[in-house]
Parts: sequence; C-alpha cells; structure tokens
Amino acid sequence: MYMTYKAALYLHAPELVFVLGDLTDEGYFCSPEEFDYHAKRFYKLFPMSKHTKVYVVAGNHDIGFHYSVTPYKNERFIKAFNASGVQLITERGNHFLMINSMALEGDGCSFCQTVERELLKIEKLLKCYNDSNVCPPNIKREKYSKPILMQHFPLYRHSDKACNEPDEAPVPLKNRVFKEKWDCLSKEATYQLIKQIKPRLVLSGHTHHGCTRPLPTNDGIEITFPSFSWRNKNNPSYGLFVVSPENYAFSKCMMPVESTVINIYIVGSSAIIMWCVYKYYRHKREMKYKYV
Repeated sequence: MYMTYKAALYLHAPELVFVLGDLTDEGYFCSPEEFDYHAKRFYKLFPMSKHTKVYVVAGNHDIGFHYSVTPYKNERFIKAFNASGVQLITERGNHFLMINSMALEGDGCSFCQTVERELLKIEKLLKCYNDSNVCPPNIKREKYSKPILMQHFPLYRHSDKACNEPDEAPVPLKNRVFKEKWDCLSKEATYQLIKQIKPRLVLSGHTHHGCTRPLPTNDGIEITFPSFSWRNKNNPSYGLFVVSPENYAFSKCMMPVESTVINIYIVGSSAIIMWCVYKYYRHKREMKYKYV
C-alpha cells in the first residue's frame, strides 16, 4: 500500500489526492492513544507535499456507523484529519464536495443537523456561482461547474449485480441485496443529495469492490472504488482523474494481484531451494569422485 502510493505520486504527480474513508481499522472503538497512533500512521503512509494536497472523508471504521457515532468520536476524527462533515474544495474552477455519509441518516441527530445546514449553504453557494441574480451581497463568485461529490457510502442501489468491472465483487456477493444506511445511502438521502448538489460525478467506497453505474437521474455516473489494501481485496485499484470545469477523463489503475505476487514468491523460493539442493549434491558427487 505504501509503495503503491509512493509509486503513484512519482509516476502521476497528482495535485490532489482524495481518500474516501476508512482511514483506520479500529478508529470507532480504540482508545485516544491508539487513535493518535493510527492518525500518525496514516500521514506516514499518505504524506502530503508542497505539490500534492491530501483530503479525506470519514468512513464507518473511523467513527462508527450512524447508531454508534458520538460527538466525541466525530470531533476526534475532524481534529486529527482536518476533515469536517462537509468540505467544499475548489481548484481551477472545479468544485469537489466531500460529505460524511454517516450524517445522512435524516433523523435529526446533532451532527446530522450540522451537515444538513452546511449542505444548504453549499447548495445556495453553487446556485450563486451559476446565477448572479440569486447571490447575496458581498459574495465572491467562483466560476460555476457541476460539482464532483465524494463520500464513503455509495448512493442507493439494489446490489452490485449490474456492475461489470475487473475489480467487481465476486459471485455470490455481487448478487447480495444491499441494506440501506448500512451498505449504501438510503433512497431518500440519495435523491435529496442529487437534488441539492446536482453532481456530474459521484465517487464512493465502502463496499471493498469496484462498480461504475449511471446516477439515478441518468445525467452522470457513480464510480465506487475498491479497497486500496490487499487485506480486503485480492486485486485492489485506485482512480486517476484529469478534471476540467467542462469535462473529466478517468482511468482505473490496477495494483498487483496479491495471489499472483504470493505465487511468484512461492515459485521463486522453490526454484532457489531446488537449485541449492542441486548444487549441493553436485558438489558432493564431484568431491566423491575426486578422491577415488
């Protein structure tokens, strides 16, 4: 994982890196000391530089599913990773919106209300960028482009059955019906987000498997990325984007397949052992005939 990230930085020299949640394995129940260790380890594995900015969003492994999120866990994550529940990042006329999926429950919880208020502000701001007639006074307008929405949970979908990717979920997992608010956003939250934000592209994670599908409104696509770690995926991958306000290009970069790497080690080790055994017995045989 670390070497893949370093290689990607060297080869692609990205300006922005987005990590779509689950930065930690046990962040939702570990002690303050352990959480601090995980945060430092993350920045060691995914360092920022003067040429590359790294942005992150919370996943359920970082703060828990909605039912177990507490103000303490939420604030701890925000403080450690500088990642509030809603982040609007504007670069070169492109608007990237990152949202805490666990706050989209719609039950009026305290951190849910904070995210909903911020989303309303961003909805008005994007309308202002698009139409100066609806701008409040003293607002600095940016060039409008349809935003790119990023979050941990995928938008609502029935299952991964329609996904056709080299890193898709294996059968029968691919056909398993998704549970709303657990495997994906609820149908209500999905349509509310699309109505408010009107994204051209949605990027998500959580399922550990790849999937590309049209948005429910059919005016864009959602790309779900698999796990970036061999621990969760035999054939992980990451996405590479070139983005402009009017368009974007996307390529999926496949990482080495874990089972292939293991087999190479096994074959290579076996060949070395066999060669050593051969050399040993050959040498022994030569020494035997030498003194006959």
